[in-house]
Amino acid sequence: METNIYFNAKVQGSSVLHVALVPESKRIHSRIFRYKVFLPEKPDFKWSITRTYQEFIELHGNLKSIPELRDQIPELPTDLDFKNSSEENQLLCLEAYLTEILKNESLRNLPCVWEFFEVSVLSFTDTTKKRKEGYVDKRTGGRVGNEQHCFNCTKHCKRLQRRWLIVRDNMVGYLSNHMRGNLHEVLMFKGRFEVVKGIKQTGYNDGILISTNNRNFTFRAGSEQKMEEWFSEIKSAKEESEWQSEEHRYESSFPIRKKNKVRWYVDGIYYYNEVCEKLLRAQREVFITDWWLSPELYLKRPSNKYPNSQVVEVLGTIADRGVSVFIHVYKEVSFALTLNSLHTKNSLQKRNVNIKVVRHPHRSVVGGEFLWSHHEKIVCIDQEIAFIGGLDLCYGRMDTQEHRLVDCQEPYWWNGIDYSNAREADFVNVQDWQADSVNRQEIPRMPWHDIAVEAVGKVASDIAMHFVELWNHVMTDITGNYHKDKIILRPRTGASNLNTIRETLDEEDKAFNDDFTNSEPVLSISRSKTSFHGKPQKKNSSVQRGNSEIHKRINVAELDMKIENPENDPKAIPIDAMSPKLKKSYEERESLLEGSGSLLGDARNDMLNRRSSIQVSSIEDRSIKARLEDEDEKKIYSELEADMKEGDEAWARNLLMPGLKELGEVGTCECQVIRSAGTWSLGLERPEHSIHTAYLNLIDEADHFIYIENQFFISSTAGNPVKNSIAQALVDRIKIAALNKEKFKVIVVLPLLPGFSGGIDEAAASVLRIQLHWLYATISRGENSILKQLLSDPNISDPSDYISFYGLRNHALLNKKPVTEIVYVHSKLMIIDDEKVIIGSANINDRSQVGGHDSEIAMVISDQDKLMSKLAGNTRAVSKLAFTLRTNIFKEILGISDENILRDPLSQEFTHFIRSISQSNTRIYKNVFRCYPDNEIQSLRDLGDFESSAKLEDYFKYKNDIRGFIVDFPLHFLHDEDLRIKIFSKEYYIPEESFI
Repeated sequence: METNIYFNAKVQGSSVLHVALVPESKRIHSRIFRYKVFLPEKPDFKWSITRTYQEFIELHGNLKSIPELRDQIPELPTDLDFKNSSEENQLLCLEAYLTEILKNESLRNLPCVWEFFEVSVLSFTDTTKKRKEGYVDKRTGGRVGNEQHCFNCTKHCKRLQRRWLIVRDNMVGYLSNHMRGNLHEVLMFKGRFEVVKGIKQTGYNDGILISTNNRNFTFRAGSEQKMEEWFSEIKSAKEESEWQSEEHRYESSFPIRKKNKVRWYVDGIYYYNEVCEKLLRAQREVFITDWWLSPELYLKRPSNKYPNSQVVEVLGTIADRGVSVFIHVYKEVSFALTLNSLHTKNSLQKRNVNIKVVRHPHRSVVGGEFLWSHHEKIVCIDQEIAFIGGLDLCYGRMDTQEHRLVDCQEPYWWNGIDYSNAREADFVNVQDWQADSVNRQEIPRMPWHDIAVEAVGKVASDIAMHFVELWNHVMTDITGNYHKDKIILRPRTGASNLNTIRETLDEEDKAFNDDFTNSEPVLSISRSKTSFHGKPQKKNSSVQRGNSEIHKRINVAELDMKIENPENDPKAIPIDAMSPKLKKSYEERESLLEGSGSLLGDARNDMLNRRSSIQVSSIEDRSIKARLEDEDEKKIYSELEADMKEGDEAWARNLLMPGLKELGEVGTCECQVIRSAGTWSLGLERPEHSIHTAYLNLIDEADHFIYIENQFFISSTAGNPVKNSIAQALVDRIKIAALNKEKFKVIVVLPLLPGFSGGIDEAAASVLRIQLHWLYATISRGENSILKQLLSDPNISDPSDYISFYGLRNHALLNKKPVTEIVYVHSKLMIIDDEKVIIGSANINDRSQVGGHDSEIAMVISDQDKLMSKLAGNTRAVSKLAFTLRTNIFKEILGISDENILRDPLSQEFTHFIRSISQSNTRIYKNVFRCYPDNEIQSLRDLGDFESSAKLEDYFKYKNDIRGFIVDFPLHFLHDEDLRIKIFSKEYYIPEESFI
């Protein structure tokens, strides 16, 4: 016999749900009964509920407590009558009782009935299977990142909170109440996901502990029998999760995703244009994270033709029509960097309330990170399209493949502050974006060379998942839990239709406001007297070469979003949501920063993230910035206080939840997300350094050819304390090739100088010089350097046969005067055998590679669309994406259009071609401009005489002989100079690891 249950309350996904009892009820114990329930509309939605007779009595008592419904409640036999009945009659009696309840519209919609049948407002939405749900007592605390802060009381003051736990296809999550839709947290079946039970592991006879890389989640089930049910269901769900069947490499948290559509971008012009176009097409939500984000940046040029293409206006336009925009930016140390992320936040949030901006890390007495930075660059649209690479949405990055040095005639291509040369002067007062940062009539701009990609498909959902993890970490990090905006994105899975989901969420918003706002039952809270036995300990993960251990992960896809305005009183305040009650004045807090600033000086703690130190322009500017920061801090505390009053429903609405929409097969590229993340940046117990592992593995697997472009090149061949072993991997692979007499070639393109302002001989250029020290120590200086190791190998007579280093430079006439400037290489690219590609935000240095320092994201790409080419003289099928990217770059830097000579980068013809062009260009720049860096400058004493012998009058004679931008990298520049930081420099007191 089937009995329908009609839930008139507007549950997400349907206003009327039909749920039926199946006549497979059975007795599994003398007083324990199991009933099977299913959803006729979706036959796959079947689940079992196990109930004791005592639970029937409790349900009956809850129904009788409602006076107006007492005459409608069916009879339940007394305990004595029930005991005296036969087993068959007991089963039939209880089933009849439930049937009568389900027939009654007034009874079946009661929260206690939903709870009895393990039904919540999220039971039948965005999932392919109904699994176990129910109330448990969750233990507070357990977030790895927070419990490692010495001021955090959550690790000492544990208590229990009643929460509604949900097991879904790819995750475990919980709500404060089964009648409200605010998921407080999601633990995905990806990466490390371990489940244990019992008193030894949890401290409770009925306890279960779920351990992930950033969470230790403990709850009590209520009885040992229920513990077994929960344990079995969680284990089963994990084993059936799609993440268990996906292939993993490089110790990454993300699996290989097949059949994605990927498009590469060389330099900024087309990248920013496409970002703008895709943003304007956003339907639901946009995720952006940047090291630096400039709200007034024009995404299209010239700006007079596209006046509405500023970032703030593009995002404001889509926010005006209801798209939610979530932005995370690095919160700089204001005494070391002039990014003014506060201006970014205020400008964007002022434009529209649908734009939400968070900054991290938030430094306070509780803790915070001073040395490392968030360095990812992500733009993700509707979780279906993602852009990553080396390009922030900020000033100084926009460029064309012509890499122009001059822009003197209005209308300008580079407006105001965007006309920049970081070698001459760093950015200051970035809020005054219409003012030039350098005199464009006298100083050439510094061109910017960069690489990025756009991805459509499942890999885009993985990039979105990384952003969700990042956002939620910021929200739960006790050094910065200050955000008031009530936001949540709900999980979905592949069976969901996108349009249906959007309609459902609109309907749900109204349903929550109308039906559930004032009906939430009070939740009980009790304190645990048992100490926690599984507190995580902080671990330092060393980075070593070796093969990746393949772990099982999951697929996470599309997100959906809901913004709510809470009206309820608090029911519980979890310790996780609390900030220290002691509120320091801003002056006291600023003094803490200033104390660190005395160590940091004016040097950037983001040293390898890109810019040199500068002095704050004036005391007045500093006081203005301090006042703005003060106002921001006060706002933070007022928001925190409001959140504390409202309780953990406010906490839950601060979080983003991963969507699980299955994206279709849209292209030919096999992709995998890799990243660098650690405790401070993502709350991980063990740092993830899958970018480093991927570099090592791909270098080891290379057949013949490796092409690298990177902003930095600092690796373990430089000696201690550098840990990443990318350079050593190159050495090892070259030695194997030489031993086996294989054709093998590595080409490395780097910026000729680090992107820090000031002359090489200036006292303030300590940061610039220390970067050169570690760069040259890696490549050519020191017994363990790349070239010294290769020279000592008996099978290698000339290391340049295997590895070569280049830089880029350009020239122009500026008001009739010949000028030159380096083309700043900011790319983070490696191409292997024209087959596999790594593109992302990670530099080749410890900051980007070891995991626990700067946070980074990248992608390994292999296009299954092949074309026939040549490599090492042999015809072979190569990846279309990798081949076209490499040849496009080579056309640009070599100044040619003929692709044939570029086809085989190991051919004698190509080798002669690239060397002859580079050497010729290098010679012309040296003879005409006498510009540094140059091998003739062995020490700083040589600089003056070298520069004074420039022959600018010969420019017109030789300028047409310069081809492309490529020049030799000067490996002997300042060879006789000690480039390390001197003890009298303020940078001397900054930890050495911040420079590498």
